[in-house]
Amino acid sequence: MPCHVPATSVSFRRRAFYQMRPPVIAAKLDLSKPGEAWAEDYLRRASTGNDAFWRPLGIRRDAAALLVAVRWIIGKKSERFSIVTISLTEHAVSWRKYPSAKAAKVALADIERMPTAQTGSFSSIAGAAASTM
Repeated sequence: MPCHVPATSVSFRRRAFYQMRPPVIAAKLDLSKPGEAWAEDYLRRASTGNDAFWRPLGIRRDAAALLVAVRWIIGKKSERFSIVTISLTEHAVSWRKYPSAKAAKVALADIERMPTAQTGSFSSIAGAAASTM
């Protein structure tokens, strides 16, 4: 009769999962500041749950904004990728469209050289939009 004895060591598959590097912190926010807490909440609502409208591809932070490369969930395929700028000082969101995920990620990597005010070609004040979400 075969007898099953629990393994005394962790399987290779499970061991490989646990040996992955911890995630790198892409942007650190001080949630005690109202603008940064709002930006974190907006990013979380926009990218998670059943009502999500984008998926983040990459994230950066500068002094006044959170910069997120995103893939829009709904919309034309030709307009699926953007860099979204979420203000850390006021309730404002702006975005610039890119033709591909690669182009958005490259632009996000290069955006550190550009001031935040020049990144958005579309914008909205999110205070009014937040109540509709």
